[in-house]
Amino acid sequence: MKPYMTPASALPPIPDREEDRLAALRRYELLDTPAEPAFDQITRLAAKLLKVPVALISLVDRDRQWFKSRIGLPVQETPRAHAFCAHALESDAILVVGDARRDERFAGNPLVTGDPNIRFYAGAPLRTADGLALGTICVIDDQPRAALTPEEEEALRDLSAMTMAHIEARRAVGYLHPVTSLSNRFRFLADLDAMIANREGNAAAGDDAPTVAVVIDTAASEQYAQLTRVLGQVCADAFEVDCARRLAGCLPERARLYHLSPARFACILFGRPDREERDDDLEATLDRISAAIRSPFQYQGVPIASSTGIGFVRLPDSAAGSVELLRAASSAAHQSLEEQKPWCTYDEEQDRAAHRAFLLLRSLTEAMAAQDQLHIAYQPKVDLRTDRCIGAEALLRWTHPELGPVSPAEFVPLAERTALVRPLTEWVIGAVLRQVAQWHRQGIALPVSINISMLDLGTGDFADRVESMLDRHGVRADWIDFEVTESALMTDRAEVDRQLHRLRRLGIAVEIDDFGTGQSALSYLKDIPATAVKIDQRFIRSIATERSDQIMVRSTIDLAHDLGYLVIAEGVETQEAYDWLRLHGCDIGQGYLMSRPLPPAAFEAWLAAGAFRPAALPA
Repeated sequence: MKPYMTPASALPPIPDREEDRLAALRRYELLDTPAEPAFDQITRLAAKLLKVPVALISLVDRDRQWFKSRIGLPVQETPRAHAFCAHALESDAILVVGDARRDERFAGNPLVTGDPNIRFYAGAPLRTADGLALGTICVIDDQPRAALTPEEEEALRDLSAMTMAHIEARRAVGYLHPVTSLSNRFRFLADLDAMIANREGNAAAGDDAPTVAVVIDTAASEQYAQLTRVLGQVCADAFEVDCARRLAGCLPERARLYHLSPARFACILFGRPDREERDDDLEATLDRISAAIRSPFQYQGVPIASSTGIGFVRLPDSAAGSVELLRAASSAAHQSLEEQKPWCTYDEEQDRAAHRAFLLLRSLTEAMAAQDQLHIAYQPKVDLRTDRCIGAEALLRWTHPELGPVSPAEFVPLAERTALVRPLTEWVIGAVLRQVAQWHRQGIALPVSINISMLDLGTGDFADRVESMLDRHGVRADWIDFEVTESALMTDRAEVDRQLHRLRRLGIAVEIDDFGTGQSALSYLKDIPATAVKIDQRFIRSIATERSDQIMVRSTIDLAHDLGYLVIAEGVETQEAYDWLRLHGCDIGQGYLMSRPLPPAAFEAWLAAGAFRPAALPA
């Protein structure tokens, strides 16, 4: 059987301002959106008032009519050539077809000769304020009817006005981004939830189903802030409008573009439910987006480049909510930005790590207030010439109530990215000062080293706060010292130097931790007001056998001694390493050979056992 070809005489006329009409239809962001209760209420009311089985809000696209709301009709769209509503666009009058089988325009129409067997049709145009018809609200019956009564005609006109009022309100309030006029984050979440809920229904009807949600960060947040600060909001707005234009040009047909927040966009890609979307098609789309956005933005002749992150998540068969999907796609976009990849797919394992990081940060404030989570362990420092314990390093430990022990190598860098680093450092200093004061009352007079962050040294009042804490706990400055990383010393050099000199004037010794792993030249040692360098354990663990490590460590010991520094080796785990370091003049050793980090009571017991004898108390 040959497919039906609409005779030329039966084709709906094309309105005079067709391109303007289609442009307006797209500006209203109605096509291919999920069902909305307000529109469905109008169609139900239309069916009830006019006593018909079918009522539709129909939007006439270039080659189809698409139903924003439908009562009594299973299909989502039909070809424009078959659309009764397409005949109703030119006139303000209601189009009424009393018996379609007797109307030469519609007698052979598949919608008349087959389902839904239209006999009666009445449609009122949905017209914008500037006279452009987006479509109609129409009622349909499978039985012929007489013309509408005046009351019925008035009711249909009122329903048309109600529909347009809601369309205008929908556009004006809450769902459009003010800069680009694209649908915003609220519409994205609402559409995504509705699309997910309707996936099974779409598949049954043979309609396209949403398959992928994509988040596009067109600039890192700090870049967008700098763009706004330096060139002004007008430039930032122009940047976003340009990004929206580029993105729209990269997307396949039916894809929906959203403007979520400054410099952040999203889109939903569709695919037929009866086949897997081919990965190469998706990758080609993402590559087009990446290339378009990474091209510099031109503003008044100045090219402006930005970092770009693109992340996507496949819509699951199980019903994950829109907020969770947006978060997952955003996580992938952040990964793309950090790793400087054109785009990244959602990585569940990496996302679990991000969840854990967030949980740790959220829990850290509670941990500082709790009595049984954070604690300090003390690892002895031993004089390699006398085998006596001459001090200890304070090491922060955390036992999370749900996650168990958490390594400081995991949570301290997280804290350093947030405002939590300052209270965390103060918690550690306070805990150590209390312990040092108690030990001195017990007759244990060993200096304790405290690790501090580069961010601590970068604050202008750090040394003043330390002095205040020393006074509050009754601890002398020479009872503690601070360990700082070499890289920290080279960050904001001027402020770091000021704080270190202030600490030294207070009488606090300073050790350069992890020496040899930073990016600074050894010549900087002559300018740093430190008292000791601590050689990183990666150079110590194989010192007895690796000649390259031996050369580097021996050279560091000689240079540090020439400049007046003590040398501390951490990670001493074997007697051979201990003996080699002592033979080559290293002053102090620290590592598992002597002792693991110990709670205060265990540290006291270790001292009492005398495996490595503590230093004599000063007179």
